[in-house]
Amino acid sequence: MRRRSSTIAGPARVSPYARTGSLPRWRRGCGCVCLLASVALTITAVFLVITAPPAVGTASSAPAQTVEVAAPTASLLPATRIAAPPSELPAQAPEAALPTISARQISQLLATPPLQIAESLLMREDSLRYDPFTIIPNRSRTKMTVYVARQGDTIASIAGRYGLSSETIAWCNDHRLAQWLRPGDVVTIPPADGACHTVLRTQGLDIAAIAEKYGIDDPYAIIEAPANDLATVSPDFLAPSNTFLFIPGGEGPVITWNAPVQQDSAGNVVAFDPRSPFSCGARSGGGAYWSNPLPNGTFVRGFYAGHSGIDIAAAPGTPIYAANSGPVLYAGWNNWGYGNTVVIGHGPFSTLYGHMSSRNVGCGQTVAVGQVIGFVGSTGNSSGPHLHFEIRYLNQPADPSATTGIGW
Repeated sequence: MRRRSSTIAGPARVSPYARTGSLPRWRRGCGCVCLLASVALTITAVFLVITAPPAVGTASSAPAQTVEVAAPTASLLPATRIAAPPSELPAQAPEAALPTISARQISQLLATPPLQIAESLLMREDSLRYDPFTIIPNRSRTKMTVYVARQGDTIASIAGRYGLSSETIAWCNDHRLAQWLRPGDVVTIPPADGACHTVLRTQGLDIAAIAEKYGIDDPYAIIEAPANDLATVSPDFLAPSNTFLFIPGGEGPVITWNAPVQQDSAGNVVAFDPRSPFSCGARSGGGAYWSNPLPNGTFVRGFYAGHSGIDIAAAPGTPIYAANSGPVLYAGWNNWGYGNTVVIGHGPFSTLYGHMSSRNVGCGQTVAVGQVIGFVGSTGNSSGPHLHFEIRYLNQPADPSATTGIGW
């Protein structure tokens, strides 16, 4: 009897050399993923090798690039520079040294007004972007101050320096300064336009009476003025003698701005500013009737305390006529603010014509009423073309508008 061989059944084995189609799907999927990953890594490695920078310190190394971060236009801070550490930078050639600023440029910057420096810094992108100055705003003055006159100063120029009227300076100083200001004279400068008053107890004027004298309705304007230090007193207060008070907005007596005149025994003006080269010497006579000196003009300013004449505006070159007959006492430039000036005598009266562009008469002449003596201009202390016209009786200013025939 033949013996049967017995075998044990097991899982089927697949040969690695078998066809792909006979492999399971999951093994084929894993193989594809691995293949794709290998290709991607290979491409990445090649790219990094090609684009790698040269090693620092080799002959082909280039200087570190400096990246400049632009500051905002409105900023005044220096632009920020980001660069490699100094140890990694190559040595700079002498010609590539950083720019410097000379001592002369520093002194020019310090001498330049702060606002001008700020404007130039904003206009030039390569300039320093900061303003090293402290700007102090203008502060109003509340106290009296003093000014020492220098060569060439006048009351008008000093008043203009402090933004005040010429009358204010004259009313707060010795009357002599209004006529003759010399270098070295000490001029009192009030804090604002107004008048000044020196108290004399013999006059018996309290604060209220002083305010009324200078045309001020409210005496507390004087009491509360910081320059007077009177905050605790009342309007009936009698200040000690020689107390110097500032009257804000007050008006003093009429100021005569022209130079001294020469008068005869009867008080008639016979010479105007005899020391001036434009004075015509002593002459007398004249006087007939009054006439309008500028009939084609426009009245712009009247006669009042502090303004010893009237102002009549007209186009430059408009003829100016003699308001009365008489000899020419003065013809030329006047240093007291009238510019080109003509003065004519009329017996006890005299007339002054200021700010002319040019004159039509001169010394030695006697003019008739209505004769052209000059032309409208804006010379001297003038803000525009006009005629400043004055009438004086025995050298005291009178209101031309109150004189019959003048027409204003």
